[in-house]
Amino acid sequence: MNSVFVEIAGREYQIKTDEDPEYIRALANHVSLKILEIKRDSGAAALDCVTMAAMDFADRLYKEQTKKPTPRKKSAPAPAAEPTTLL
Repeated sequence: MNSVFVEIAGREYQIKTDEDPEYIRALANHVSLKILEIKRDSGAAALDCVTMAAMDFADRLYKEQTKKPTPRKKSAPAPAAEPTTLL
């Protein structure tokens, strides 16, 4: 198990994980950007910004998990191949 140090919205965290450290850093960066965006746009307290970021992520995940598959266009049938012949 790896120990990865990340910074999220100005606070440092130690994450113990089997995931790739760069992946964990990318996730932390994504979370941090969302929290700071909410803080910039609303001026809300830190806990409120974290809660709203969590709601945003949960909303996106839920919508993705419950998304109905979009019907695919039927592709044109492949042209008939010449029959195999024995010589």
